[in-house]
Amino acid sequence: MDEKGFIKKVLQDPILLKLSTLAKEKGVSLYLVGGYLRDLVLNLDSPFPYHPTMDYDFALPAECSSFIPVIEQAFRFHFFKVGKEEAGTLTYRMVRKGLSIDLTFLQGRNLEEDLQRRDFTINAMAFSLRDETWHAVPGAFDDLREKILRSVSPHSVEQDPLRMLRAIRYLCTLEGFTMDITLEEEITSKKELIRIVPGERIKMELDRILLSPRSGLGITSLYELGLLLAIMPEFSGLEGLSQGKHHHLRVIPHVIQMIQKIPWAEEWVALNEAPLSLNPEDRLILYYASLFHDLGKQDTFSQDEEGKIHFYHHESFSEERAKRVMERLKFSNQMQHRILHLIRHHMRILNLSMETKESALKRLVQLMGEETPLLVLHTLADKEASRGILSIQIDAVVERNCLRILKCFKEKGILHPPKLVTGYDVMNLGVREGPAVGQLLNFIREQQMEGKIKTREEALEGLRKRVETIGAG
Repeated sequence: MDEKGFIKKVLQDPILLKLSTLAKEKGVSLYLVGGYLRDLVLNLDSPFPYHPTMDYDFALPAECSSFIPVIEQAFRFHFFKVGKEEAGTLTYRMVRKGLSIDLTFLQGRNLEEDLQRRDFTINAMAFSLRDETWHAVPGAFDDLREKILRSVSPHSVEQDPLRMLRAIRYLCTLEGFTMDITLEEEITSKKELIRIVPGERIKMELDRILLSPRSGLGITSLYELGLLLAIMPEFSGLEGLSQGKHHHLRVIPHVIQMIQKIPWAEEWVALNEAPLSLNPEDRLILYYASLFHDLGKQDTFSQDEEGKIHFYHHESFSEERAKRVMERLKFSNQMQHRILHLIRHHMRILNLSMETKESALKRLVQLMGEETPLLVLHTLADKEASRGILSIQIDAVVERNCLRILKCFKEKGILHPPKLVTGYDVMNLGVREGPAVGQLLNFIREQQMEGKIKTREEALEGLRKRVETIGAG
């Protein structure tokens, strides 16, 4: 590594230059550590310009805590505290738009002990902003150059079992990296330790894996290393479960391949309709729904007299199991609701025929609401991960209906048709207050969706005729 070239790059950053100047003026040992440092080293010899994220991690000796207000004054912000001092997890944090700074005290008696307590060798390095010197555990730079993930010590996983998930996240976010065989063996043998980690910490790492450029690799690694079943024992009944002629894969490999096919589904829609704009939460909803959608197949497996395999009503059982997983991992209520809504209806498009009427498609859009594009992507990825002979035969039907549904979704008034009549209008026709009022209003709404009613006058006339036909009740 060219140390002079690295120092030059560090001090080109105005924030790091300012902190380096302060550290030298006050004689304080302030160390740059973490992902910013690692990524800067990785890109040092790259022919492409490096654009670092504005996400910094620093370490400071505990006896230099008086330097914290100096930083606050120089940058005109205030840190807030996260973590617990007694547990050694106290972090001073500052977050602004496009900028994040974390500052912690060194763990152990000195920097060398601190580095020995870090997770992986590629993260166990520090740069002194005061002295402009490098510090790293043995092999750190070799592992960075060779793109290998390796634990700093044999006790790394016991110190924090979440590091097992973090290792997989790095596989997904650091291009070209592989996991050292010793680390793989350590994760496999100690996978059950993940169960002592709080659910919200596990979910945070799973989110990062699923939002990474290589989410399929992440889920595959979770499964192959045994972590998926350790985190979600609800999958255990799917091990080795066959699916019949609609599928070419057993259930768990099908789920993994479906997640790998989601980017393909997005590209297909962009080519055949128009690109769909998904925010990070939308993507998480889609990925988690894909992960959980077939959980209920272990509860509904059956074979008829001809040997055909069936999973009747597996959607509802998948919902139940998914809900247990999400409650344990502390998913928000809103996220749970959206994921369960997709799981509940994930077979809807797959079960449509070529002759399905426009009115039925509009009712489906009405049912799914804003989740309609996610259901389409879910369906397309599911189809592509199901290459059994019976599935391939309906590819064209599924694809055509997906495009028809997206077209309906974009039509004005489908999701939120104007309210032409009210419950008072219904009761003015002699209908008593009760369920019949809602049923009649739903009837008018469906007529609007089908384009048969467009004005209030038409709606009132439609109500009158309907009441005459079925009676006031």
